Amino acid sequence: MSLTENSGQSVNLPELVEFRPEMADELITMWRRSFNRALAPYKDPHSFAEHREFLLKVLINRSDVTVAQHQETIIGFMAQTGENIEQLYLHVNHQSQGVGSQFIDLAKSASPARLHLFTFQRNLKARRFYKKHGFREINYGYMNKEGLADVELEYLPSDQLG
Repeated sequence: MSLTENSGQSVNLPELVEFRPEMADELITMWRRSFNRALAPYKDPHSFAEHREFLLKVLINRSDVTVAQHQETIIGFMAQTGENIEQLYLHVNHQSQGVGSQFIDLAKSASPARLHLFTFQRNLKARRFYKKHGFREINYGYMNKEGLADVELEYLPSDQLG
């Protein structure tokens, strides 16, 4: 599948595949880089080893983890537990190219009645992205392990009818 990027060039959308443990290190490297870019100058306080343990011992046991690959390189991932999008991160060089939209479409098909997620209040790019996809901000100020203010969002298909 392809789409037209802002420059007018055709961009091939990545393949979405189920996470496999051998993908862990590459995925975590991409995840940390994306996190740090989105929240600069804030730096993720978790070590690589902590991310690895969380991914392999917690996240994959409670969530469906889907990976976006382009030419066998990991360029994004989403972890979804029922109606909750737990994580959604894209490689910094592959944002605004339709990959995030692929993930949202997948999440909507897996949970058509409602989607729910949190993002950091300071991540304005993510907040715009979710709003573009029909999410609405419903609460503010939740604190998390990072100590940063969150915004809670939800998507209800009925919100899109009016």
